[in-house]
Amino acid sequence: MNKNLSKILIGPEESVKAALKKLADNDSNATSLPAGMILVVEKNGRLAGIATDGDIRRSLSRGVTLQSPISKIMNRNPFAVESGKSNAEILAFISGQSHLENWHKNRLANRLNKIIIVDKEKRPVDLVSFYDLWHRSDVRLKQIGVLGLGYVGLTLALTLADLGFTVKGFDINAAVRESLKKGRPHFYENGIGQMLKDCLNKKFEVAANFTGKNQCDIYFIAVGTPLGKSKKPDLKYLRSAAEKVGKVLKCGDLVILRSTVPIGTTRNFVVPILEKTSSLKAGDGFLVAFAPERTIEGKALEELRSLPQVIGGLNKASVDLTAALFNNLTHSTVLVDSLEEAEVVKLVNNTYRDVTFSFANELALICHRFGIDTRRIIEAANRGYGRSNVPLPSPGVGGACLEKDPFIFSESAKSKNYEPLLPTNSRKISDLMVDFVSQNVVEFLREHKPGVKNPKVLVLGFAFKGRPVTSDMRGSTTVPLIKKIQKITKNIHGFDPAVQRSEIVGLKVRPVSDLKKGFAGADAVVIMNNNPAFENLRIRPLLSLANKPCFLFDAWGLYEKDEVAKVRHARYKRL
Repeated sequence: MNKNLSKILIGPEESVKAALKKLADNDSNATSLPAGMILVVEKNGRLAGIATDGDIRRSLSRGVTLQSPISKIMNRNPFAVESGKSNAEILAFISGQSHLENWHKNRLANRLNKIIIVDKEKRPVDLVSFYDLWHRSDVRLKQIGVLGLGYVGLTLALTLADLGFTVKGFDINAAVRESLKKGRPHFYENGIGQMLKDCLNKKFEVAANFTGKNQCDIYFIAVGTPLGKSKKPDLKYLRSAAEKVGKVLKCGDLVILRSTVPIGTTRNFVVPILEKTSSLKAGDGFLVAFAPERTIEGKALEELRSLPQVIGGLNKASVDLTAALFNNLTHSTVLVDSLEEAEVVKLVNNTYRDVTFSFANELALICHRFGIDTRRIIEAANRGYGRSNVPLPSPGVGGACLEKDPFIFSESAKSKNYEPLLPTNSRKISDLMVDFVSQNVVEFLREHKPGVKNPKVLVLGFAFKGRPVTSDMRGSTTVPLIKKIQKITKNIHGFDPAVQRSEIVGLKVRPVSDLKKGFAGADAVVIMNNNPAFENLRIRPLLSLANKPCFLFDAWGLYEKDEVAKVRHARYKRL
């Protein structure tokens, strides 16, 4: 028996006033007994009932006096679990009880927050917090649900499954679900194909819903939060995901948001939806945390196990349980004080990178006006000078995160009556870079190919980045570049070793698999990302196949200017 349990035991004949004093005297930090509940026991020690502080408040408001016996207001049918079971067994038993139709959901949530342990004679031996018990149980025994099986959700789901967790994954896109069921990832990520093959229908299953055997204990929400036409975040997918989770939430479940959202969204948008659809109270009936995804596409599976995981929660229990889970992925967690702080961390990471890249790109726009080589300037500024770490310029900054997160950050600031300057202008510079590249290509064609009706342009690199390798074209600056060049020629050919041919065709571009054929007869070649496959090209022999003259815009500076100059009919430019 818990030696402190006597401090919250009371006889049925004792007064409500005495019960209140017992409640007040229970220092949960000292006794390790959850606050807010009194156990009523018969003289033989058998449990007769319980009374919570809420029960007492309600009874007093209905006219019960402080001198009335506690038996008058106690709950005579308390929920109790017989001792001898493991933590995991107790939790499994409670979860099963939460589905009994004759229990009102709200009442159940309140009672199960504190679990009474009794012996075979129905005498109480301990009172434990549901969340302490949950925390002490083996987190690996908990079933995990992941909503949204894109670049964020699928990599997380498979990593958890690979670590031994049982994971159910759901995506609103039926085509994505069917592809994954057949063992075919719908995007490129280094190692993901093999991991899917290893885990599919073993520790990872694609689910159509989270009912029945698919009901989980922990839910990750990793759906997209795209921008609308006005550059404001659209939370429709987040709303749908929260509603789906809310409908299956049971007492003690944990919901972890992974999606990038405006500051305050978890608390003010997601939590109310979960509470409304579940009829449970956040922090009491279920737990909520925000743990931002910060991996880089192409190395996500690696970084999920190495990067620190930032965690903010609705309360301490939410943070502790989330940390217990993530400690299985990485040895490093960063605990912040609130949901909002964790939301800001994600926005800071991506907005900072976008602003930093925009400085390098604006520097390139200025240097070109002076006829100065930007890369040499940056190398000179950085060399041996620890306070300077200027990145190299690029043909615009793309990707699903950097393209939208600065706007989400800005919208958050605007909600507090501040108009941010840096994030908004950094996005404008990215657009200017696409204009700069397209203008150079168009000007060359107009000056040197005036009689050619549809000059041939070869574009290398369609994914938004080349290193680490990804197939993701969301936010790719190649897309607007193609549209600008198509205004003067429809004869555009394209190649990217990671992007599916169908996506290139979708841009009305002719995909090429043989680069010799791509370079043959080309009037201009544009390199739009730094895929490693492009770095090792024998550029001189390839350029020799192009028309005379030919323009090579090497936006990533993959080739030496002097080397390209050896092909006399080639005109070379880099950012």
